Amino acid sequence: MISIKLARHGLKNTPFYHIVVLQSRSRPTRKPIEQLGTFNPLPDKNGTKAVTLDFERAKYWISVGAKPSDTVSRILAKADIIPPKPRPGMPNPAPSTPVKISPAPAAPTTPSA
Repeated sequence: MISIKLARHGLKNTPFYHIVVLQSRSRPTRKPIEQLGTFNPLPDKNGTKAVTLDFERAKYWISVGAKPSDTVSRILAKADIIPPKPRPGMPNPAPSTPVKISPAPAAPTTPSA
């Protein structure tokens, strides 16, 4: 089974995560099948958390049956890729920290001569 998880990088007290696709039983530190984007949980001056995500590849992996982790599913729900999970006992979702989601840069193409 394939899953979409966060792989932690960065230094002590300054976490930085890569959103990766890998086998569900493997550790997030192993080499992933594919990297979909990044997530910086530390808010900037405006209070937003930075996320870059390749929307097309995320939709592809969800369509072939990849299961996102809880945190990744919340990120994908904010990007309107999957519907948000219902929260028990909460009729209306509580306001959360705003997240700025930007598409991942496209791979550079080499001009043919």
